[in-house]
Amino acid sequence: MKMSRKKIAILVVGLLVVAGVIIQAVWRPFAHRKAAETGEIVLDIHHPDAVIDSEALSRLPRDILRVPLLHDVLTQDFVDYYESDNTRLSAEGALRRLAFEHQLDWRDELIRRVFDEPAHVLLWRSPDGRLGYWVMSMRRNGLAKLLQGFGNVAASDAQLSQVARLSGGVPVYALKLAVGRTILFATKDDRLVVLSAPGVLLDAKGGLLGERADAVSEMLSSGRDDAARVYQLDAPGDAPKGHRLVVSANYLSFGYQAFFSGIDALRFDFSPNGSAAANWQTAALIEPGKLPQHWNSADLWRALPANPAACTSLPADWKEASGLLGKVADAGAQGATAIGDQLAGPAAVCWYAKSTLVAPLFVARVKTQDAASSAALKAALGKTFGNVIGAYEAKAAQSGEAGGDYRRLPVTTREQGADVTVWQRPVSARAGTALSSKAPFASQLSAERYFPVTLALARGYMVFSPDARLVDDTLAVLDKRYPALADTLAPQRLPRTMLTLTPSSAAALIEREAGAALPPDQESVFRNASRTHLVPKLHALAHYPPVSLTLPQDLPGSTGWVPVEWWFDRAKVGAGADAGGAAGVATGGADTPADLPGTEGD
Repeated sequence: MKMSRKKIAILVVGLLVVAGVIIQAVWRPFAHRKAAETGEIVLDIHHPDAVIDSEALSRLPRDILRVPLLHDVLTQDFVDYYESDNTRLSAEGALRRLAFEHQLDWRDELIRRVFDEPAHVLLWRSPDGRLGYWVMSMRRNGLAKLLQGFGNVAASDAQLSQVARLSGGVPVYALKLAVGRTILFATKDDRLVVLSAPGVLLDAKGGLLGERADAVSEMLSSGRDDAARVYQLDAPGDAPKGHRLVVSANYLSFGYQAFFSGIDALRFDFSPNGSAAANWQTAALIEPGKLPQHWNSADLWRALPANPAACTSLPADWKEASGLLGKVADAGAQGATAIGDQLAGPAAVCWYAKSTLVAPLFVARVKTQDAASSAALKAALGKTFGNVIGAYEAKAAQSGEAGGDYRRLPVTTREQGADVTVWQRPVSARAGTALSSKAPFASQLSAERYFPVTLALARGYMVFSPDARLVDDTLAVLDKRYPALADTLAPQRLPRTMLTLTPSSAAALIEREAGAALPPDQESVFRNASRTHLVPKLHALAHYPPVSLTLPQDLPGSTGWVPVEWWFDRAKVGAGADAGGAAGVATGGADTPADLPGTEGD
């Protein structure tokens, strides 16, 4: 039976409601906002922070759970959340309302078919730090082909309105989903582009933003955008297989790209394999010219204490990092440069179960120096530490430190041999790692806890942490009195290891931190929820063996994608490890690659 033009228009509206909330419903943590912006949104249309190419966005959460480790940690709740959140349920309600009011024979499989369409999504960060702004491009298949010619049909629903026209007279429509939430969409031939908010395309007066309008027009004409060029990707086909997720390193580092120079992005590819275990592949977009000493991290792993909860090597750009230091230190750019010029190679940051999440350990390599250079560096570090580290201490009036009304406890300096110097300053803080009552200077502290912030220059390394215990452990490693992280890694992979994780230590750290953040007398409800839902997941995670990520031994001569290998130290799974928790990874020899079904990309 032929459908009237009015019914076609109503069906169009329903399809676009579903298409428009695909990201809102499936990726709600990325796209949640309190209200839609009415003015221009700040973003670079040519350089998205993340890209998703998916055969079907609705299947992405389930495919993520096909990785054994993530399945044990996230369980089915992860999928249920995206399938039953308020945005998706409200969209289904809107579809049913349209069908009822206009006497359309819609069945539930219509919603599933639209959600199963292939999609290409560009995402940008919003002010809250989430990937809250997006543009989705898709080819209109199946029932969506009814969209052809709908522009000639007068919209009878108050939620739909035309707001602009792109080049070639292509209309842009606004669809109001809820109060404060409106999406835009445009169609041309067999292509559809949906935008998360009017401000992505329109200015405060409703006019088109030139570059963005041109980009949307290109997506409608050819399906192409600048993401492939920016991230050196193969242009997605009209029907991509599986999923491809690309996230910029700038977004992952919260904008501190100076500490991730040489890494432009990370990519995760999922290839469907029927009912078999998931096959996720990982790659990094590397710019070799910006990697310090080709990102050789062997010296760092030899200096770091063993058994970290998590530890990563950072290919820092010390020149740019010095610029950041110069902005916060009274010594200015000259003093900061004097420090940055003496640092070489990558740095490392590690978290340990014995400390807290807010007190990591930082280690960097110092260039080979003569006596004069060493003395100059020591003087610059001491001055900068005293200048930058510390907070106002209301009770520190008798500390003897100059500085007017801004009082801080004094910096103590000690020499531990000819080539070891340690600086330390106590800083009062509720989240501190040490108890004030046990300190000899307790009367001068302003809180029940404090950080013994410590910096050391020792045997060619600079070591820093808010927790003095981690610095002491590192000095013990350098003195051969404490096991090094390198002792637990394969020697041939030390130079190219970029990250290592000990799930048992990480689980213990997170469990303790969660408990500290939820005091039983203040957060009893959340604390009980944590015990019921979080703790079992952490215990499941703890049964997995240590894992490390490595780059290839030989990096390309120019910018390009290189594979990232995941390695599991299977020999370290204890005999008492739960069989279910370690399934799929607790077999094979010691320190073998993740080559078993279901382990690639855990």
